Amino acid sequence: HCLYFVTPSNTQPYLTTKNKMDVTDKKYRMVAFDLDGTLLGPDHEISDYSVQYLRSLHQKGLIISIATGRSPAATAEVIRRLNLEFPKPHSEGFPVVTTNGAKGIHVCHDTTVHEVEEKKAGDGNPMIDGRMKVTELFHQPVPLELTKKTLKVAKEIGCVTNYYIGHEIYAHVLNDWHLEATKKYSNLTGVDFTYCKDDYQEAMAKGLPSKLLVLCEPHSIDDTYHKVEEALGHEAKVIRGSPPFFVEVLNKIVNKGSGLELLCEKLGVDISDCIAFGDGDNDIEFIEKSGLGVAMKNARETLKNVADEVTEYCNREDGAIRMLERLESEDKLYFGS
Repeated sequence: HCLYFVTPSNTQPYLTTKNKMDVTDKKYRMVAFDLDGTLLGPDHEISDYSVQYLRSLHQKGLIISIATGRSPAATAEVIRRLNLEFPKPHSEGFPVVTTNGAKGIHVCHDTTVHEVEEKKAGDGNPMIDGRMKVTELFHQPVPLELTKKTLKVAKEIGCVTNYYIGHEIYAHVLNDWHLEATKKYSNLTGVDFTYCKDDYQEAMAKGLPSKLLVLCEPHSIDDTYHKVEEALGHEAKVIRGSPPFFVEVLNKIVNKGSGLELLCEKLGVDISDCIAFGDGDNDIEFIEKSGLGVAMKNARETLKNVADEVTEYCNREDGAIRMLERLESEDKLYFGS
């Protein structure tokens, strides 16, 4: 494919704010993808075309990774579809940054099992029922007092909160709209909820959450974001969600960029050797800290403003994959151990 990077007429091209060195001869040995709005299409599925191309890059030696706001279990279907073989010289398993940088994991599963057999083995989530082996690389949860404050604020403004602990997501629903909102999120990610009636006491007894997610109506996303941010101040990292029907609350030191740094450190890869693709506000640090930060054509303007490049094609058109094809044709990808 012949790709071009375009900007609207009478505007400046999107340029990086990172003052990077000349990368004319730079080669990248790793790529990290956001999922929803980036690697996945509008149907929240990865295309067959993307699967085949990423498998070929993996076999050649490029490190393929995911960096997402989703919980670990909500990445399982994408990992299963990609079906990459491990271990490799560069990694014991599929490297993943989850919950917007709060947790990093390696994932391994039996890639010799045929897809039909895999489905017969169980309809449950393979990461939860043990068909996928998960090794935690790092974890930076939300502190206890911040957790309590967030749950209180969400309740006061009439919202329901997702509480992420391990592979579970707890929710205390108080009305029909709360239930509808959690089902909408479940349909998006493929993860089931654990519904509680004890104001999250059972969840808190299990441990601190990787993140908290305040669900809201799409039309009230900005109002909800400002209310949560104002209430929590500088105690937390507060993110406007994408798709826009939730607000995320994280440990204040956590973001996808710091998560990518920790993942690269675990893999023995310099972050300057990593390409990052994203589309949302939660991808800003992720894009800024990577060696080559790429915003999708369908990305928010806030992300395009800090990206090194913007894809010509959107996620519906496999825009990230088509850019990787261009980089490979330009000999910008490093295949090695």
